[in-house]
Amino acid sequence: MVGYLYQVRLGLLWAIRRSRTSDFTVSIETLDDVSFEVGGQPDAVLQTKHSLNAAANLTDLSPEVWKTLRIWLVGLASGEIPPETARFLISTADAPAGSACAALCVEEAGRDVAEAAKRLKHAATSSTNNELKDAFEAFLGLDEVEREALLARVYVVPSQPDAAAIEAQLQSELYHVSLHHQAQSVQMLEGWWYRRVLHELVHPGIGIPRAEIDAQITEIQESLKPDSLPIDSELDALMVALDQLPEFANRPFYKQVELVGGSQLRIRNAITSYLQAFRQRSAWTRDDLLFDADLQKYDQRLHTEWELQFAQACDELGTSPSEEVMARAGRAILKWAEDAHVPIRSGVNVPWVCRGSLHMLAEDQRLGWHPDFRARLQAIFGEAGEGGAT
Repeated sequence: MVGYLYQVRLGLLWAIRRSRTSDFTVSIETLDDVSFEVGGQPDAVLQTKHSLNAAANLTDLSPEVWKTLRIWLVGLASGEIPPETARFLISTADAPAGSACAALCVEEAGRDVAEAAKRLKHAATSSTNNELKDAFEAFLGLDEVEREALLARVYVVPSQPDAAAIEAQLQSELYHVSLHHQAQSVQMLEGWWYRRVLHELVHPGIGIPRAEIDAQITEIQESLKPDSLPIDSELDALMVALDQLPEFANRPFYKQVELVGGSQLRIRNAITSYLQAFRQRSAWTRDDLLFDADLQKYDQRLHTEWELQFAQACDELGTSPSEEVMARAGRAILKWAEDAHVPIRSGVNVPWVCRGSLHMLAEDQRLGWHPDFRARLQAIFGEAGEGGAT
């Protein structure tokens, strides 16, 4: 499992790095563990090897090395991977000095393709490992020129950080996105990336283009600016089902809509907005993007706006209004709450943050829709009320 997660995480890291210099489409588990295509043609393929053994080494007889070569030889023979495609073996294991992998390290100054070919030929002819027999035979089936041509496009990247330590590299690559919330920017980008990769694996397409990755990074960057906040896409798509309504029937904010004769659809939208706002606000405070004092100021702004609307509606009631007149006035105040646009920050435009926050205040019985909401709620819940959150 760690190996698969390493593969996906490394694909994101390399995609971010390549996006600085070239256009591409990246895919997971197609031509290789990770593949980059340019203009519809394979430009680079990556084999990722993660080891939990701290002493692991990429020796000349390492199964990881020979299994990787076998995959590339099959791809070369089938034509799926053209000879000019760059092939990278990326591993958490070390490449011992004097080994073929050391001679194929990505640094140009230390590369010696002829020496690597010589060492691998010796290993293939001298080993008695039957599990690697097919790989040995395929490699020895090439002549000397073909072996060196193959290895000329092979680059070994040893001693890489493990699957957990890659997070620090991702933070370093995204330093420009948010100087104060690098961990949060990585979390947001990886959340999107894992969902995107999963979709591509279940519904294979053309891969994930660089432009889509760049757009996601830009979106995260914009959401972490001082005048904005990130919005959880799953919360944005949340919609409570009608059959879930009874679960909330004894909650004050539910009763508040009920008191003014709100329909089942309006009650459902109230529950949805409440959950969206409650969970998103909790996430913001958990990630130190907002503090309790910020939320208290925002709630006070909302309360002040409600107070004006409530006073205006009550002034129009006259003396001894009927229940129907009060319910109609309450629905008008509720409509204001549903349509209100009081952003928590200027760059936060989703309407449910404001709408749901008003329902949170209604849950705490700090405000309401029915002109007589306080007495009505006291009769239902008692003096102390019955607030709460999900």
